[in-house]
Amino acid sequence: MRRILTILFLICLVISSAYSQRNYLGLSFGGSLPSEEFAKKSLDEDGGYAEKGFVLEFSGAYIFDYYVGITGTFTFSSNPPDRFQYGEDLKEAIPGPLPPDTEVDIHMGNWMYSNIMAGPIVTIPLWKLNFDFRAVAGLSFMLSPPQELYITSGEDEYFERRSGKTVNFAYMLGTGIRFNVNQSYAIRLSADYFRSKPSFNVDENGIVGSITGKKTYDMNIGTVNINLGIAYRF
Repeated sequence: MRRILTILFLICLVISSAYSQRNYLGLSFGGSLPSEEFAKKSLDEDGGYAEKGFVLEFSGAYIFDYYVGITGTFTFSSNPPDRFQYGEDLKEAIPGPLPPDTEVDIHMGNWMYSNIMAGPIVTIPLWKLNFDFRAVAGLSFMLSPPQELYITSGEDEYFERRSGKTVNFAYMLGTGIRFNVNQSYAIRLSADYFRSKPSFNVDENGIVGSITGKKTYDMNIGTVNINLGIAYRF
C-alpha cells in the first residue's frame, strides 16, 4: 500500500510540475516550404514561382485552465522566386519571333508577407513536455516580388516595373512541442500550415498582362513552416 501511495505521489508531482508555468512568450526561426499555386512555375496557372524561404515568429499563449487557452502570433516570411525559370517562361510567352540579338534582363525581389493572427490553443502537459495544438486566423499583409524588366532588341528598348501589395484573410493550423528546460525557459519546436488567397492587380499594358489577358488574379498561397526557438514561461 505504501509503495502504491508513493507511486501516486510521484505521478502527481510530475503532473503538477508540468502544469506550472503554463503560459509562454516565444521567439522562433525556421523554414517556409511553399505549396499550391504559390509554388507553381507557370504563367498560365498564376504560379508564384516561390522557392524555400524563411519565417520568423513571435508568439505567446495564455492558458485559462490546465489544457485550453488563447494564443496569438506575429510572423514574417520571405520566399525567393525562381528568377531563372520565370525569365525563361516570360521570354517564351512573348508573342511573335524575337530577333536573334534580343536581350531580356529581369530583376526580381522576394515574396514578403507579415501575418497577425489569434485563436484557441490546446496544450497537453507530460513530464517536462507540453504538446500544443493551435488554430489561428487573422490578417496577412503581402508584397509580391518587385520586378524590373528590360528588353533590348537592336535600337529598340522596353522597360517595365511591377510590384503589388494586398491585405487579406489568412489562417494557420499547427502543432508544437515545448521542452521545459527549467521553471522559466523552454525549447520550442513547431510545425504549421499557413493558408491565404490574396488578389493582385495586373498592368494590362505590361508584358504579363498582355500575355495572360488578366486584370487581376487570385493566388492560393500555402506554406508549411517548421520553426525552432525559445520560450519564456510564466
